[in-house]
Amino acid sequence: MKLSFMKSTWEAANKGASMMLMSNVVLALAVGALVVDKMSAHERLVLVPPYIDKAVKVGWKAADAEYMKSFGLYFATLAANVSPKNVTFVADSLSGMVTSRIYPQVRKQLLVLAEDPVFKTTGGSVRFEPDRVMFESDSSKVFVMGNLTTQNAGGRQESEAVTYEMRVEMHAGRPVVDALTHYSGNQPHTLKWLESNPKAAEGTKAAAQVKDTEQ
Repeated sequence: MKLSFMKSTWEAANKGASMMLMSNVVLALAVGALVVDKMSAHERLVLVPPYIDKAVKVGWKAADAEYMKSFGLYFATLAANVSPKNVTFVADSLSGMVTSRIYPQVRKQLLVLAEDPVFKTTGGSVRFEPDRVMFESDSSKVFVMGNLTTQNAGGRQESEAVTYEMRVEMHAGRPVVDALTHYSGNQPHTLKWLESNPKAAEGTKAAAQVKDTEQ
């Protein structure tokens, strides 16, 4: 018998078995990782809403800039166009568009306006006409700039440039507003602007802290 041949053949067989075992382990790990990925992955949709002239991508936790801008524009237009007849409806409609953290304060502010005797009895209205919208990805904020007009029953109007600022987050594939404010002027308070205006940034931060305390 050729012992050397048998020995080499046995060693080769052992080596082949070890390689097969290792490849099976690697394959099992790869399959396991694929299963976990598929179970945790969520479908991403590509939509073309009627008010947008191109497709937008909407995922479980993120969406592209055009979709965020369109949502912010819709939200600002709805929230800022109120009258004694529709203010309660607007407050109720916003419940599905803002987080539970800020909704009580948003609703309170709108209903305070609704209960204002002057606003109720004179048939006043607030009209917002947007003319520019931008999205800042680093802060997840949408800025809607435009003209806010307040009108009383006698037809007297007062107008001013206003910017609505909101932080929009994607929760389970749905956009919601988690922070909301507005201020005079058409200059959005972006991160770059806040960096160049530190005093204004401190004031904005303090105001936000006061609102959180009130809530």
